[in-house]
Amino acid sequence: MGLKLFGWKKAKSQAQEAAPPKRLLIPFSNTPDDREALRFACEMAQVFDAHLTVLCLVETPRSVGLESCPAARLHEGELAAAAAREIAEEIGVGDFETLIRPAHHCGYAIVNAATEFQTDLLFITARYRNGRARPVLDDTVEVVLRKARCQVWLYGAPQEGE
Repeated sequence: MGLKLFGWKKAKSQAQEAAPPKRLLIPFSNTPDDREALRFACEMAQVFDAHLTVLCLVETPRSVGLESCPAARLHEGELAAAAAREIAEEIGVGDFETLIRPAHHCGYAIVNAATEFQTDLLFITARYRNGRARPVLDDTVEVVLRKARCQVWLYGAPQEGE
């Protein structure tokens, strides 16, 4: 796994020594890559003495309202949140919370949550889709990288054949 840091460039007049992040956000869907990224985010939260928010999104079709998300889908989110709590408690993070939210598009939901919680640093697992010539990042990651107004750490495994 590797990390890449993305963030908005500041003008030279605004460039000051960056303060350590105090609010971290990570979307979590309980995949092996997400579990590894969450362990890393937990360690970062401990190092920076930061608040960690784990966001478990439940994607629903646009034909279904967010307030009427099916209970079976919400149960999947609750299982992911339980796994996230288990990892955070295993590592010993004191200041963390897990949230379960239905969403029509995960990318925009992550960006909105980052704004809502005034996130300083957002961790996201890189997921790829097959492009014509080479794999490209999926829509969720692309939206987050374009729209998020905080630093984004992209956490991903090398593609097969690299």
